[in-house]
Amino acid sequence: MRIQNNVPALNAHRYYGINQAGVTKSIAKLSSGYRINSAADDAAGLAISEKMRAQIRGLTMASKNTQDATSLIQTAEGGMQEIDNMLQRIRELVVYASNDTQEQNALGTSDRQKIQDEISQLAQEIDAMANRVEFNKKTLLNGSQEATPKDGTVTTSLVDAKTGLLAAKENYLLAESSVKIAKESLQKARDTFSNVLWDTDVSEALKQLENSGDSSVADAAAALMSAISALGKTSVLESVTTTDVIASAGTVGADVAALDGLYTALSGAVSGSSIVTSEADMYAATVGAAVSSTGSLEAARSAWETAIQTVDDAVNGGGSYVGVGLVDMASELGAAQSSLITAQALYDAADKNPALYFQIGANASQGIEVSIGSMDTKKLGIGAGDGSGTTISVLNISGRNINPLLDRLDTALSYVTTERSKLGAVQNRLEYTQNSLDISAENLTNAESRIRDVDMAKEMTQFTKMNILFQASTAMLAQANALPQGVLQMLG
Repeated sequence: MRIQNNVPALNAHRYYGINQAGVTKSIAKLSSGYRINSAADDAAGLAISEKMRAQIRGLTMASKNTQDATSLIQTAEGGMQEIDNMLQRIRELVVYASNDTQEQNALGTSDRQKIQDEISQLAQEIDAMANRVEFNKKTLLNGSQEATPKDGTVTTSLVDAKTGLLAAKENYLLAESSVKIAKESLQKARDTFSNVLWDTDVSEALKQLENSGDSSVADAAAALMSAISALGKTSVLESVTTTDVIASAGTVGADVAALDGLYTALSGAVSGSSIVTSEADMYAATVGAAVSSTGSLEAARSAWETAIQTVDDAVNGGGSYVGVGLVDMASELGAAQSSLITAQALYDAADKNPALYFQIGANASQGIEVSIGSMDTKKLGIGAGDGSGTTISVLNISGRNINPLLDRLDTALSYVTTERSKLGAVQNRLEYTQNSLDISAENLTNAESRIRDVDMAKEMTQFTKMNILFQASTAMLAQANALPQGVLQMLG
């Protein structure tokens, strides 16, 4: 029996410490709900769990960012919608002003002035709204949120190209209008020419001369009537397109000259015939009034050729249309379109300053850039963009010439709707992004829970076991401490 080293007590004390540590750990896990409360509990598990926690918190904040970005885009798109509505109203007013029923008096005031006043007010409001729509003190529609090339000349070239295209379109539409007016005059001249050819009195006179009984007079009259009939059936009168009419222009004078020759022959036949009477002379005079160089046919021919020349000038740029003919304007329009394509390609490829950036992911570089174009009247191509209300004018021009303004407004409307559709597409994308972020955060939370959270049922079993062992080790330590007391009995 030894009293210096109580080995059973030492053994019981060692197990007492082990069981006490086990109970302490179980209590910590049960009270915190976590399986890992310190790195010592599971070093690898802790590292994985902490990375997952960073992802979860990042995803949660990215979801909030996505909501804020959606709100910003909704605000910008709402402003664009009102600008769209105002452009629609301006276009409606331009259509109204294009009607020449609008009155204008000697003092210069007119119905169109009242229309222009409303257009100017709407233009002022478009500029005002472009500088007024904000989100968190960030102006959205004044161009400050638009991705712009670092090389400013690229932007200037694109703006100039767009302006040039608008001007070229207007000039082309005006040239088209000029050709249309010339064609209307040509139609009237053609109708007049046809009416002279088929004049009832002329036809009747020729029939009478054909039936005169004098073969030479009859033959000459028949030849003249045949020539008139043949001319009436040529492509000159049947032409529909401008090209066809111009191609046949040179034949009219020659055909009328041939008619003059036939009339001269008819006159000679009448004067030299055996039926020279006042009635025959009257018939010949009737035909002569229509056919001769001073007659109505010659006048109609002259008007016809003048009208053809006017159409030719309006199309090809001759006469008073030098440099502004339809062909010239078509060439100008084609060049302007090519310039715009080139300028747009350079703009798209240019290195740009960043626009709005939305962080929609938990990690670096998981974001999107959004560009919001300017909505002022200068960018829309209908004004100065300075809030002055200076804009397209419907004053002091005919309704026909107001019409080309509609093309500028259609271009402006197309620009606004394109920007709106871009923002709408981004908004839809953000909605899907937010759903994805929320799902990812939920799944990662579930995965992190499996690593870090404690299984309460299992840990309660462990706690019960360790608690019983701790109580047992406490009792056994007391018994082991009592063993050396047997020495006192031996001493007694």
